[in-house]
Amino acid sequence: MTRPTTIRLPEDVLSELDRRARARGKDRATLVRELLRAALDRDQEDEVIAAYGSGQQSLSQAAARLGTDVWSLFDTLARRGETVSVSLEDWRDSESSLSP
Repeated sequence: MTRPTTIRLPEDVLSELDRRARARGKDRATLVRELLRAALDRDQEDEVIAAYGSGQQSLSQAAARLGTDVWSLFDTLARRGETVSVSLEDWRDSESSLSP
């Protein structure tokens, strides 16, 4: 379910949104919803990876918060150039995810 909301944006941002929406064959509202969802997802990923990087949570906890498995999180960390440090707990959790 969606609810209407109003925000004020500078003209240059509106022009860019309109240009991109036309190029993608979408209306402005649809594009804004998609861009906001992508930004919120990225922000969540940033938050989780920062907590993992600072040792506040294990790799398996970080994967669970992102709704993924540790192997996919390894890929995400590698894509972002992040350092991966695997604890024994993480290794055991990753091994158990491979068992049928």
